[in-house]
Amino acid sequence: MRPKGVEKERSLMDVLTPRQFAATILVASSLTNAEIAKFMGISAHTVSNHMSAIFDRTGCRNRTELTARYVHELDKGLYGKKEFSERLAQLRKAAHSTVLKTLRHRSA
Repeated sequence: MRPKGVEKERSLMDVLTPRQFAATILVASSLTNAEIAKFMGISAHTVSNHMSAIFDRTGCRNRTELTARYVHELDKGLYGKKEFSERLAQLRKAAHSTVLKTLRHRSA
């Protein structure tokens, strides 16, 4: 049992937005910012902004620490199937929206 006043440590999934969590998964997959940008349908500059926000929110100082934390949390089972499925559904929706916007912009 946790002592009074001690808060449960929040997982990456708890502290990051769906897009930031997606970027984290891609970082953990060894993708560069340019590759992440292409995969997510956003600019490399936007990925860089996401990475800065991710580091600020998580306290991680670099991609290696972020990847280690993600893998550690994954191994601990912090991402329940239901939570992870819900988050992936949010990511798919966001990605679909981004693709549609990109296609509309290119055809205009």
